[in-house]
Amino acid sequence: MKHVALRVCAIATALGLTACGSHANPAAQVPQAGPNVPNIMKPMDVGGGPSGTRLNVLLGDAAPDISGRTLKRLDLGIREIDAVENGQVTVLASYDEPRIVNVLAHQDDSGESVANANVARNEYQQLRLVVDLPSSGVKFEGEQRAPLTFLVNVASASSLGAGVSTVTSSDGPAAVDILVTQPFSIPVDHTNAVRLDFNAFESLALDSAGNALARPALFVAPIDDMGKVKGHVLNPNGSPVSNATVVAVAQDGSVANTDWTDDKGRFVIGTLRSGTYTLVVYNSYTTAVGRTVTASGESASNASRQSFTGPTVTVTGGQTTAAGSIAD
Repeated sequence: MKHVALRVCAIATALGLTACGSHANPAAQVPQAGPNVPNIMKPMDVGGGPSGTRLNVLLGDAAPDISGRTLKRLDLGIREIDAVENGQVTVLASYDEPRIVNVLAHQDDSGESVANANVARNEYQQLRLVVDLPSSGVKFEGEQRAPLTFLVNVASASSLGAGVSTVTSSDGPAAVDILVTQPFSIPVDHTNAVRLDFNAFESLALDSAGNALARPALFVAPIDDMGKVKGHVLNPNGSPVSNATVVAVAQDGSVANTDWTDDKGRFVIGTLRSGTYTLVVYNSYTTAVGRTVTASGESASNASRQSFTGPTVTVTGGQTTAAGSIAD
């Protein structure tokens, strides 16, 4: 899948991660509210969940082209990763120095493990990442590494609402909090993992000066209940339609994830929970960060059609569902 992916798993013992700062022991400390401490931070009630539930985080993505420039590196400096339940926080990882991860080094469903922690519950409402700004950045092909500017408290500009469940806010002068408000559960006796997909296609854009902007749009699904949809978009002559945006819409009308077609018209949408989805294809699409993506190769009669409804597909955990050819 062409998106930044974070998988979160739980393990019974911490695996050598360094705990630090005011969040090092949430069960024993109550951080005070302030510019660097969100109000959601409360001590974790460790008495109310299955014992031995375990949680781990993998981070990765494939590189999208952003306004004709090929992204070669996307570095995120991770300060902390938390799981949130009813406003109470379990710190999954906290670092003395930001852990810098080039998410483009880990593609498809793979990822770099960036957190392992003991947790007391198996159901959570939110995931929270604290990202260090000075150590985060991007590198485009043939260019020098450049800073990555995060847009904070900005609503999703997506044509269909991708990323509305992701909220980015300031955490002091040198960090941002990325809060994913999609509930998830860790099944008992399962892999005890979820995949958190940072969709770079939706999330990244360039400003008028060519600087990289991020309005994160993340999606989460339990590993054991997660599948993919693949297919290709063709015009009536059978030629591929490139740069068409394909959106998987859940039965409740929410956006489950998105992808765009390559030069052969192919797409793969991952990090989808088991269930039924309707595929909507856009010839002209606005991403969560506000970037316009325009398809190429659609038939002349469809060139003015912004979007159309494609097939309905059923996703099963651990499998890839074939959507076949979608006529544009």
